[in-house]
Order: sequence, then structure tokens, then C-alpha cells
Amino acid sequence: MSKHLFLFLILGFSLFLSSCAPKKQDINAYDLKRVLERFAQNRIQTGLTSDTKRPAPSDIQLFEEACDVYRLSIPEAKEMLKQNNKALYESIYGNE
Repeated sequence: MSKHLFLFLILGFSLFLSSCAPKKQDINAYDLKRVLERFAQNRIQTGLTSDTKRPAPSDIQLFEEACDVYRLSIPEAKEMLKQNNKALYESIYGNE
């Protein structure tokens, strides 16, 4: 029993340490691709499971949630998106 508890504590501690890691500042094309894939999946899923009692998250919320999942700096990801895909950037953020 104590062996399982020890493993559980080690796992919990490692998850805690990984969540405290700083956000990645230097974003590459692969990072942006992963964010956009998660954004697209969540956007589709949101449409499929929409609930009239609860408003659907905005595209901004979905994009920034994807950045958080991959521990990317949101301002850096926004800027890279603006440079690489201006039409999608404007679709999400408007003409900021």
C-alpha cells in the first residue's frame, strides 16, 4: 500500500513541477501548428456539444486556451499567427 502512495506522491509532485514551468517565449512553426490544431478541434467540439444554457467560448478563448495547454506565451503566439496567417488572426482577434 505504501508503495502505491509513494508513486502517487511522486506523480503528483512531477505534475506540480511541470505546471510551474515558465511559458515558452520562442515559438516556432510546429508550436503554432499544434495550437491551431487544438483550436480547430475545440471549435468543432464546441459546436457539436453546444448548450443553450451556457454560452460557447469565443474564438479568442479557444485560441488562448490552446496556447496555455502548450505553455506558449499568448502575445508571442498572437504575433506569429498575425505574421503567418493574417486572415485567421483577423477572424479571431479582429483588426487589433
